[in-house]
Amino acid sequence: MAAQNFHDHADGPAILYIARHEAQDAFKVGVASTAGQEQRLRAHQRQGWTTELRVEFETGHQALQAERAVLSFLRSCGATSTVPQADMPQGGYTETLADAHLMDLHLQDLLQMAQLASRLVRKAHCPLFSLLRHFGDAVGEIHRLIDQGRKDLAAPMLVEILTLLLKFVQKTEFDDMAPTVQELLHLAEAKQHALRAQPA
Repeated sequence: MAAQNFHDHADGPAILYIARHEAQDAFKVGVASTAGQEQRLRAHQRQGWTTELRVEFETGHQALQAERAVLSFLRSCGATSTVPQADMPQGGYTETLADAHLMDLHLQDLLQMAQLASRLVRKAHCPLFSLLRHFGDAVGEIHRLIDQGRKDLAAPMLVEILTLLLKFVQKTEFDDMAPTVQELLHLAEAKQHALRAQPA
């Protein structure tokens, strides 16, 4: 799928791919929709490119994030040369890396970068990761309130966090943690009530 059309389908499943052109001593980092990947990769193949890696993503936005991560890193390290536009009638020359051997860039290096970027992007979009990140932010806010002497505000926030955590563990394979979280919740609620009972 042409790059200008890919963004129209970025909400759907997609792939990140790495291709190599031995004669041109070049690599290509690209994305394609899952539905259009065969057509896109065949267009490259007709021009002498060999697909070396495909990584599947739930959405094209994730695939684009991984592609940008790989290319941004390599460009910032000095790998700025690209294959001439005239040599890529199928499009996508701006995401190529020319003069690979001159830059001492090997296929295995690029594959490892793409796999690492893909793994990190997937992790960042994992619902559990997002949940834990929000929990971490909330705990940080509780610490800030306590440092400011506002335990009266920190206590109800802690109760809310523990309530959400209890619901989470009860619905997952971590339900054996529920009694511990329940006990912590009771302690937090007791502390909250005690703080409310204190004279202003």
